[in-house]
Amino acid sequence: MADTSRIKTEIEPFVRGWLSERCNKGTLLERPVTLPSGGIYQFDAVSDNGLIVAAILCNRPKTRTGRENTGGVRKALAEIEHLKQLPNEVKKVMVFTDFEFCDLVQRRARRFGTTGIEMLVCTLSPEKEKVLLQVLDQASNEQRAAGENTSRPL
Repeated sequence: MADTSRIKTEIEPFVRGWLSERCNKGTLLERPVTLPSGGIYQFDAVSDNGLIVAAILCNRPKTRTGRENTGGVRKALAEIEHLKQLPNEVKKVMVFTDFEFCDLVQRRARRFGTTGIEMLVCTLSPEKEKVLLQVLDQASNEQRAAGENTSRPL
C-alpha cells in the first residue's frame, strides 16, 4: 500500500501554517470537533477557540487515465457536509492544493450548496509540491497496478 503519511506529516502542516497566517490566528491543529448532531468529526485544521474549522484537500482533478477523480470529489463533498453542520459563528474553510481540483469540487457541490464555506487554494512551495506529486504518483501507480492484476471470471 502506498505510503501517504507524508501528506499528513509534511503537506498538511505547511497548509495549516499558511492558513494560520492568512487568518491571523494562532496555531491551527488537526483535531476532533463535536457536531451539533452529537457526532464527532476529525477536521484537518481547527483554531484553539474552535471558531475556525478547515478541511485540507490534496487531490488532483483527474486520475492517471484522465478520468475525473470521483473518489477525491466524494471525499470533498463529505467534508462540505460536515462543515455545513457547524454553527454559523464558525468560519468554515476548505483549502485545496490544486486550483483545478478546487474548481471541480465547486462545480460538483453546487447542487448541495456551499454557502458559508470559504474555498481557498494554497500554493505549495516547490519542495512541498514535489513531495505531494511523488506521493500521489506512487498511490496512483499502485492503484493502477492493482487494477491490472485483478483476475476476471471467465
